[in-house]
Amino acid sequence: MAGITAEQKALSLLNAFERAGRAVSRVVVDGRRIELELAPSDDRDEYDRIDMRHGKT
Repeated sequence: MAGITAEQKALSLLNAFERAGRAVSRVVVDGRRIELELAPSDDRDEYDRIDMRHGKT
């Protein structure tokens, strides 16, 4: 990828993660190293611990 800076590559990675539905909380560019920190996702099911059975089982 000649001619693309680390910052441009970091922005394209950020866009790709956000298009995929992942939230990024922090981006660090240190020379050629790029670090993305993903935001914690709250994919907990609010009905996870509720017994949803009805009638006799």
